[in-house]
Amino acid sequence: MASVRFKGEKKFADLETGEVFDAQVVARSVDGDTNFDKIWLGTILEVVEEIGSKKMRVLLWLIANRDAKNIVRATKDEIASATGTGRTNVTELLAALRRHDVLSEVRRSVWRLNPDVIWKGSAHTRMRVLFDYRDERAEAQRDLFADAPAAEPAPEELPPNVHSLNRAA
Repeated sequence: MASVRFKGEKKFADLETGEVFDAQVVARSVDGDTNFDKIWLGTILEVVEEIGSKKMRVLLWLIANRDAKNIVRATKDEIASATGTGRTNVTELLAALRRHDVLSEVRRSVWRLNPDVIWKGSAHTRMRVLFDYRDERAEAQRDLFADAPAAEPAPEELPPNVHSLNRAA
């Protein structure tokens, strides 16, 4: 939300007429938490219990290298190289962050940090990114279930000729 403050008086000139006049100067500023990193510490601390200092270095790298929409574009090998950690540490951390809903994989080597947990920017922009994040998570869940193998039918659901084959075996 914006606030308006009186800053004093200043002389202005009309460029067409050359007239000089005094005017009150009012400054408009944006209140709130714009352009500060906001990290919901409770959620992060839950994840930290699962990770060590090397993995914490990876988490801090992800936070530092996200774009305005909380997206990090990097392979696991690139993250490992940039943070001086092993690929195994990166893989384990990314899995823990996904389990705790701190991060989602948008597509291969494209990660989005959950704006409900880590964010930098205005509340309005955060809400737009949050909707994107939730849509991506829902899509990932649909894909997960779509790829799951179908359960085998119970024997009573099998066609009669299959039952006779099973009995013969």
